[in-house]
Amino acid sequence: MGAAGRARNQCRNPGEGMRKAGSHGLCLWAVGCMLAVVWPAAGAAQAYRQAEAAAGDLLPEVRYLGAPLADPMAPRISVGLMRTTLLATQGPERDPFELADADGAADEYVAAVGVGAVLPLVQLAVWDGGGAILTVEGRVFARFRIELPRRDDMGQDWYVGGAVEAGWPRVAARLGVLHRSSHIGDEFADNTGASRIEFGGEQLDGMVAYDVPGVARLYGGGAWVFRSYLDWEPRLRALRVRDRALLQFGLDREWQPWSDPRFHAFAGADYYSAERTGWHPAFAAAAGVGVRTTRSLRLTVRAFDGMSHMGEFFLTPERYISLEVGARF
Repeated sequence: MGAAGRARNQCRNPGEGMRKAGSHGLCLWAVGCMLAVVWPAAGAAQAYRQAEAAAGDLLPEVRYLGAPLADPMAPRISVGLMRTTLLATQGPERDPFELADADGAADEYVAAVGVGAVLPLVQLAVWDGGGAILTVEGRVFARFRIELPRRDDMGQDWYVGGAVEAGWPRVAARLGVLHRSSHIGDEFADNTGASRIEFGGEQLDGMVAYDVPGVARLYGGGAWVFRSYLDWEPRLRALRVRDRALLQFGLDREWQPWSDPRFHAFAGADYYSAERTGWHPAFAAAAGVGVRTTRSLRLTVRAFDGMSHMGEFFLTPERYISLEVGARF
C-alpha cells in the first residue's frame, strides 16, 4: 500500500481527521465556533423583525428578508463535516491536475467552514406593517481536506456587498449589489498542480419572498452579472462560457414543535441555475433544529446535487451531504 493509501486508512475516521487539522484550519474552526455562540440570535424570513425603528436610526435591530435556509452559500457562521464527490471527476474549467493522494476515491470527508453575516446599517423608512433598511454583508466559505496529513486548503469563496431590504406583513424583498471572488488554496494548487481560475465579478441581484401563514415561505429571484472575471480566461472563452445571469427559487419554514419557545425546527429546499453552467440545475436541501435565546445555535443537515458552488470548480459536478453547527443571519 502506498503512502496515500496508508494516510487515507489512518484518517478514515473523520473525527480523527479533525483532531489532527493544521493550524490554519483550527483557527477558522475556532473563530467560527466562538462567533456562533456569542452572536445575537436571528430568526428566519419575516420573523427577523425584532423591533421597528424610526426612519434614520442607525444600526436598527430589524431584518425583513432572511437568506434562504437551504442556500449553501447563505450568510452564516458555521463549522461542519462534509462528505463530497467534488474530486471524483474533473470539470473542463481548467487543465487536468494530479490527484495521486486521492487513491481513486469517489468521495472524501472535508471540513467546511463559513464565516459571514448581514449588518443592518440604517432604517430608511417605516410604514404600517413594515419598512425598509440599508444593509451590508460579508462572508467567506472554505474547505479543508482533513483526510490527508497535509490538511490541504481547497479554496475560499468571498462575498462582499450591500442591499436595500423592504418588508410588508407577508411580503419581503431585497435589491443589492454583490461582489464575489474565488481563490484556490495554495496547498491544493502546490500539491496537485491545479491552476487558479479567475472566477468572480459583480452582480445586481434581487429576491422577493411571500410568507404563506402556517405553510412556508416561498421565494424567488435572480441576478444580472454586469462584470464577470470569467471573460478574462482564454480557456473558458474557448468553451464559450457566458456569465451574465442566474436564477434561484425555493421554499423554507421554521416552526416550534415543542412547548419551550426557545427551541425550533426548520427545513428548506432550494433550486439554483446559472448561465455560466449552461443553466444546469443545482438542488439543495437543509433541515435541522435550533435554540434561540439572546444567542443562536443551530444543528443542520445539508444535501446538494449539481454543479459545485465553489467558484474554482464551477463546472465540476458535485454531490454532498454535511452536518454543521453554527448560527444563521
